[in-house]
Amino acid sequence: MKPRGLAEGTPRPPAPRLGLDGVRAMFGGIFRDVGRLLRVFRRGWKGEEGRGAPPDVAVVLGAQVLPGGEASRVLEARVRHAARLYSGGEVKLLIVTGGTGQHPPSEAEVMARILRREGVPEEVVVLEDRALSTWDSAWLVAKIARQRGIRSVRAVTDPLHCARTIETFREAGLRAVAEPVYGSPMWRKRFSKRGQLAREIGAAVWYRTRHRVGSRALRSP
Repeated sequence: MKPRGLAEGTPRPPAPRLGLDGVRAMFGGIFRDVGRLLRVFRRGWKGEEGRGAPPDVAVVLGAQVLPGGEASRVLEARVRHAARLYSGGEVKLLIVTGGTGQHPPSEAEVMARILRREGVPEEVVVLEDRALSTWDSAWLVAKIARQRGIRSVRAVTDPLHCARTIETFREAGLRAVAEPVYGSPMWRKRFSKRGQLAREIGAAVWYRTRHRVGSRALRSP
């Protein structure tokens, strides 16, 4: 999702106080983020997901809704990917997250509509329809996860967006693993892919410095 500020009521944890070591660690985190993005850009998420069995809960990150409430091709690709995960028995619960942008209804509502069309039962779809950014989604979905006893999720989004998403979810206290959507136009089209790389590098810097993503390991005692 494009940065659009914060949804009303989204947690805004105070920025941790960072000593010199913390500042160094923060900038080290930025370099690691950029390195990961460059690796993903070149070869996808092979070898980047981490270890362990993939979670059976998927979170689908929102994207643009077009005039008339139609899903953009990016949003459609993400939701169809999630529907295939469910129909293949890989996940048992889908959380769709995304508020209302320039065109109503909310991204979550549009995603739920597509999932119904794809044959996913309504009872396995949970809507989070307030988030206006990836930061919002992380904190609001983490709250839902705690209420349901969910400890880890798959983050369904464009391959390059996965990096920032899993780091932000971790900051919110919820383990997330990448579930990259290689069928997204943001990955398949060369110009779009390069543009997203540039945007995600900038977003990685912003999230580390503004939101202190990664600060759980940086907090001063």
